[in-house]
Amino acid sequence: MTSTSLDTPPRSTAQLGRKFHLLWSASTVSSIGDGMRDAALPLLAATLSDSPAAVALVKAAATLPWLVMSLHGGVIADRYDRRRLMWTIDFARGAIVLAFACWAFLATPPLAVLAVLAFVLGCGETIFVNASTSALPDVVRQDQLDTANGRMHGSIIVGGNLLGPTIGTALFAAAVWFPFGLDGASFLVAALLVAATGRSGRVAPRSDRRMSTEIREGVRWLLDNREVRLLTLVSALGAMSFFMANTMLVLLVTRTLDAPATVYGLVLAASAIGGTAASALAGRLALHMGRGLRIALAFALMGAAWVGIGLSPNWEAAAALHLVAGFGLVIWNVQATSLRQQAVPKELLGRVNSCYMMLSRLGIIVGTALSGWIAAASEVRVPIVLGGTVLLVCLLLVPRLARLESAGER
Repeated sequence: MTSTSLDTPPRSTAQLGRKFHLLWSASTVSSIGDGMRDAALPLLAATLSDSPAAVALVKAAATLPWLVMSLHGGVIADRYDRRRLMWTIDFARGAIVLAFACWAFLATPPLAVLAVLAFVLGCGETIFVNASTSALPDVVRQDQLDTANGRMHGSIIVGGNLLGPTIGTALFAAAVWFPFGLDGASFLVAALLVAATGRSGRVAPRSDRRMSTEIREGVRWLLDNREVRLLTLVSALGAMSFFMANTMLVLLVTRTLDAPATVYGLVLAASAIGGTAASALAGRLALHMGRGLRIALAFALMGAAWVGIGLSPNWEAAAALHLVAGFGLVIWNVQATSLRQQAVPKELLGRVNSCYMMLSRLGIIVGTALSGWIAAASEVRVPIVLGGTVLLVCLLLVPRLARLESAGER
């Protein structure tokens, strides 16, 4: 049994080690590939159909697995060697994307194939993310989790939000199949890097138990644990509020503030820069601030930034505040991830993570829908300010988190 006070900064961390750096390198390579594909798929959908529904179909197909597969992915992550599961999934995803790249090289794939590709890769992602989040405590110490999670989040931001989309759009302009070919190759390289870490602590598979039974076991643990239950509810509420504000950002910049589309890209880049800075500073913040104070800082920055964005007089102010919002978002994500990794028993981590991530995705969906409804009934600025206000209200829940201890059997 271990426990870590939310108000006590951890001791200094040592080097994270070879296995972590292999996982981090794999995450960086794969994130760049994901960013290229995420940029190229909607572009290809738009060339196949003039209807906005075509792009929406592909986006929905990529999101749907988080609702229908997440809980099952958690069981799979708990049944098998997690690092082996990661590289196996990456090899499979690499083969699928390379096959699609060959199809795109020889002919134009129909829209339905794009949707199927997005759905299949999304199913693999639900299992992979559960396995990777659950595998990290096996390669670093508990007092290194903030630093390790910060670096992992940083690789996703830089690769998936900055480098990948930029490279992907340029390659798509040169040849439709090119970004998909490189994405497939990135999966294979990432799989080799993860495989080089060797085997992880393997939970004995329970093949004689029904998957539904193991899902219920994870859900029951989450409902019975006060801290992780509260953490999950705060995360779902925070995701809803963040995306209530974020959804209308494009209309605020391009219509209300009358800025060109290229400026919207700069506003998005500002958030990525803020998130990258937060990922680099996550370990240092853990040395000087207690967990509760870091969570409070994250919600204060996100809430104040979105209220300010909603009231911004120009795009320059919106971009500067979006950088602050990105910084706060990554600080929160690092805290939430590290808390789950510390508090949840290793044999249940995949299943509890799956419940957490599914509810967070539901929060995103609800927040996005509310944003459109509120903006249609009022104006674009209203859901942005409202989302920021709810994030500030979440500060009232932080003391409850800070009074609890993260504990779990290892």
